[in-house]
Amino acid sequence: MKFHNYLFGSALALALAACSGGDSTDAAQEEKTAMTTPVETAEETAEPAEAMAEEAVADDKAAMEEAKAEPKEEVKKEAKKEEAAPAPAPVEKVAAAEEPAIFKQRCAVCHTANKGGEHKLGPNLYGVYGHKAGQGSFAFSDALKNSGLTLDDATLHAWLENPRKLVPGNRMSFPGLKDAAKRQELIDYLKKQS
Repeated sequence: MKFHNYLFGSALALALAACSGGDSTDAAQEEKTAMTTPVETAEETAEPAEAMAEEAVADDKAAMEEAKAEPKEEVKKEAKKEEAAPAPAPVEKVAAAEEPAIFKQRCAVCHTANKGGEHKLGPNLYGVYGHKAGQGSFAFSDALKNSGLTLDDATLHAWLENPRKLVPGNRMSFPGLKDAAKRQELIDYLKKQS
């Protein structure tokens, strides 16, 4: 029984030293003191240990209550921010662009512009807007393949106005479209075909 009390006293001294932030020399000193002083009975040490345990539990509960209160305030702030943010506008499906009259008159003889459409004398124009010129499965001229052009508004305006001037040596036999409004109508149609 004396050995049990000795171990209990030593363990208690080490635990107290660890909790109080003492260093190992303090713990060693307390252990020596515990060995040389008369050992208290388990009943005598149980009461202070129980009181310390109850105090620690109370401190933990208070800390937990405080921690619970802080996030609630933050959550409320976040909820207010979310409420204040406007709802995103619903995404509308874009209907397939209707082929303009100018495309039917000047382009449809040589080109298609529908998804999966066939190549004719010229390539299918579906999805060409914004891409590099001369790319795809059509047999483009080397001049167009090597032009480095991107088919954007400015390039398409120049191309539709005079393709041979923009890319000398290309095979497109189109005399050009001088009306800027008609060119823009075609470009807007090609933008929707992607």
